[in-house]
Formats: sequence, C-alpha cells, structure tokens
Amino acid sequence: MDVYTRTLRFNHNPLNLFLKTERKKGLRIGYMEAALEGFYLNSIETGMHPQKLSDLLLEKFYCNDTEAVTGLFQFLINEGDRVSYQIMLPYLLSASNIHEFEEIIRKRFFGIERFIRQGKNLYNFVKYTEERRDPIIWINDLERGIVGWDMGLLVGLVRSALGSGYITKEEAWRYIEQANTLCADVLHTPEEIDKSFLIGKAMKSEKIEDWDRFLSCYSRLDKYRK
Repeated sequence: MDVYTRTLRFNHNPLNLFLKTERKKGLRIGYMEAALEGFYLNSIETGMHPQKLSDLLLEKFYCNDTEAVTGLFQFLINEGDRVSYQIMLPYLLSASNIHEFEEIIRKRFFGIERFIRQGKNLYNFVKYTEERRDPIIWINDLERGIVGWDMGLLVGLVRSALGSGYITKEEAWRYIEQANTLCADVLHTPEEIDKSFLIGKAMKSEKIEDWDRFLSCYSRLDKYRK
C-alpha cells in the first residue's frame, strides 16, 4: 500500500468551509482520483507543486497547454470510457466465463484490441471482487456505469490544469460543476460515485496489485461516505 492510500489529505483552509453545495459535490466526485494522486480531497487546490502537476498532465495524458487540456476535458464530458463500457456490459453480464466473453467480443468487434483488453480487465476485476467480497460489486453498480470514473478523472485533471496555469479558477469551477451535473443524473450517493470510479479505473489495468491499490483507496474513503 503506498503513502497516498494510507493517508488522505485535506486542505484546512477555512475558506473551504464556505464553498457552495454544488461545488462541494463536484469536488466529492473526484475524491478517489485525488486520493490516488495525493491531492487535497476537499479543495480546488491540489497541494502539489505546479511542475509536478504539469509533468502529470504531460506524462499520463500528453497535455502541455491550454488547448490540449480543454480538448481532453471535452472528450471526457462527451464520451470518455462510457461508450465502450456500455457496449461491452451486456456481454460481461451474460458470459459464463472469460473465454466465452472474449470470443463474443472478438466476433462482434473484430480487430478492436484495446476494447477487448479493457473488457477482459473488467471481467477479471469483477470476478476478483467476488472472491474478496469487499466491496461487493452488485449488478446495479455495473448497470449504473462509469460516469463516476470519467467525471472523477475530469475533476482531478481540471484541478491539475488550474495548478499548472493552463486554465483560470473560474473555468475550473465551471468544469467541476458540469461534472457534478452529469453524475447527478445517474449517481445519487458518494458510495455510488466511488464504485463507479473504481469500476472504470480497474478496467484500465490487468494487474492485481493495481486493483488492490484502488480497492484500498476505496476502503480508506469509507468514513467520508457517511
């Protein structure tokens, strides 16, 4: 377990107490992403050095200016991983084993290796959580989808872009409030938000050690879902 999943960071600036409800809800969407990156959870400021934020945006998302980050934000708002997830979900729920799932996907989506890889990751992650039973991923969790993942990532990236000087604070809040609006249509509790993020995040990796890290982060946030 790394230091960021052992210790959750909060900005104790008293001005954070006076944020509007919608802004607090928007920041809450990004708690899983913030915890994994070592950001403050409850503030638009990340608590990280601007150069480290710039390096994160460049190394993970190939963004090094305002045009690049705003293009990425629009992709997450309009599509993200939600489209491919919704296509593969019925086959995930109906397949009796991973081989049947992969065969179905290959027949219907020939040549789309990234899509197949993410589908296999998702299938194996769900089976892994069934063995652990902590947390339990219910069918309803899967059916709600991964808007929490796309929007949680968006909130984290927006905060990084603000800290890097690529966007203004007013622009950052507009994106965060938009993320909250998109999530509110589907996800109604912090638990649903965090599970949606967890499912989407786990879909991006095939490594059990990564899944354990994400699950540890999810568990650490439990008392902030009350």
